[in-house]
Parts: sequence; structure tokens; C-alpha cells
Amino acid sequence: MWMSNVVIVVNSKNADRNSLEDLADAVRQTGATAVMIDEQNRTIEAAVPADELPTVAAMEGVSYVRPVFNYYCNACTPARVA
Repeated sequence: MWMSNVVIVVNSKNADRNSLEDLADAVRQTGATAVMIDEQNRTIEAAVPADELPTVAAMEGVSYVRPVFNYYCNACTPARVA
């Protein structure tokens, strides 16, 4: 599975009033791993399955998704959401 390490910039004035933690939880539901949440700069660093990048970019409150680098992970499996 192809993975992307990304920096997600969050708009603090989003219509749904999603907090950083809310957005980090939503990103995790795509099968991602939130690596760091920076409240001061309103960013989330995460490892996201590459095919889920459009989903993350379309989330309410996400201003910008910047892929830092991509890699292939043999041991990675998609997360199962109950």
C-alpha cells in the first residue's frame, strides 16, 4: 500500500467548528496514523494511505494538505472502521 506523510493545515474558522482533535480523529478513520498535533500552528502531521488523500483534503476544516513524501509499505494494511 502506498502511504503519504502529510502536513494538514486546519482552518480555525471552519463552518463545522471542528477542533484539531476532531479532525485528527476523522483522519484516523481513513486508516491514517496521526503523528503529531501542533495546536499553536494548527497543523496535523500524519501518515495517510495515498488513496485517501482526496478524502482528507475534502474534510470540512482542512485548508491544505501538503504531502511531504510517499513510500510503499508492505506491512501496512487498511484500517477497518466498525
